Amino acid sequence: MKKTDIRTGINRRQALKYLSASGAALLLGRSRPSLGQAHAVQTAQPVRIGALLPVSGDADAYARQMRMGIETAVSEINTTGGVLGRPVEVAVRDSETAPATLPDRCRELVEDWSAVAIVGPWVSAGRKYASRFLAERGIPLVNAANHEGEFCHPNLFSVGPTTAHDGYALTRYLAESDKPENGASYFLLGSYPSWQNSMFRQLRFPIYRSGGKIHGQALTPTGERNFKPVIRWMQETGAKTVLFCVMRHHGREFIHQAGELGLLDKITIGWIGFNETLAEGLSTQERQRIITTSPFVSSDPEGGVPDFVARIRRQHGPEVPVYCALTHYNAVKALKAAWKRSGEVSPEAGNTGLAGLTFDSPTGPVTIDATHHHATMNIVVAKGSEAGLQVVKRLGQVAAEPGCGQKRYCCS
Repeated sequence: MKKTDIRTGINRRQALKYLSASGAALLLGRSRPSLGQAHAVQTAQPVRIGALLPVSGDADAYARQMRMGIETAVSEINTTGGVLGRPVEVAVRDSETAPATLPDRCRELVEDWSAVAIVGPWVSAGRKYASRFLAERGIPLVNAANHEGEFCHPNLFSVGPTTAHDGYALTRYLAESDKPENGASYFLLGSYPSWQNSMFRQLRFPIYRSGGKIHGQALTPTGERNFKPVIRWMQETGAKTVLFCVMRHHGREFIHQAGELGLLDKITIGWIGFNETLAEGLSTQERQRIITTSPFVSSDPEGGVPDFVARIRRQHGPEVPVYCALTHYNAVKALKAAWKRSGEVSPEAGNTGLAGLTFDSPTGPVTIDATHHHATMNIVVAKGSEAGLQVVKRLGQVAAEPGCGQKRYCCS
């Protein structure tokens, strides 16, 4: 592992890159509190939270958004008196999109830096590696990324979308919106990460129950850019809807190539996890073929979304994508609310306070279930538009349905 700064959790070259790109300091430490709270907060023992973010690799665009969300939450907390009068500091470690490295990164944060809670990681399988390691030390892990569910653990708490938010909600909307005589016809396309395969397996049941048909499924290598063989297969099957799940930038190549081969205008693309980051580089016509479900769309004019987006863009730039910032902001705010609920700051108090917690977020209330520790949250349906994404329907509160419970704190 490259040498890292103990406070920022990134190497010096990366720090300079981020500083020049955003114009903002990377230290997620103490922000200046109000004058009446200054002395008490500045002299109190800091609350240390670790963050596992994909700083290196091809997910850096998401890592920047995650940092922005965490920074915004920390600044907000510290300028309003901290957590029970104590300021918050955050150190980042590079999760490298490699789950096997996470126990070592967690060890550094907990044993070397004295973190009392961890936020992250991004790769779905990583939450299993990290939570098992942290459980032995009683440290809560708050995961804020998309994942397939099917894994619960005593110290794992999820405020990120599960299959119920990303997949079930999307297929239900598609079935209600498009009711062909013989049911909807689907082709499932993702990449090799295990959460996508697991999610597709789960989605088969509601698709079949609604009278839909699945004409094919393909999982391409991570980073695959040549989708033409799969597109020709789709054309042969006659599927009218493609459930697509590729979260990295190369997924846009599928859209381009589907247009080149004459498929794009004949299908609906239900892009699971589609967001403004992925919308960049697509034409308006390409975007308009895409529909998704999401806990957050930055163009949403309702609730606290406009203020949240404005705060981030005032600091980081007017065009910066904000998708991952919301859930990572929520993760830090959930920890504050949990410690306040418990009346003390400690790993044990974090675990106790998070279970069954309801807290406010820019998109409305979020409730972490007391048994399976996954969040019920507001979900919207959004379609691609000239501006990136536009909300077309509000589904309200959607439960996580992670597929595990109190007696299933094991591993899938």
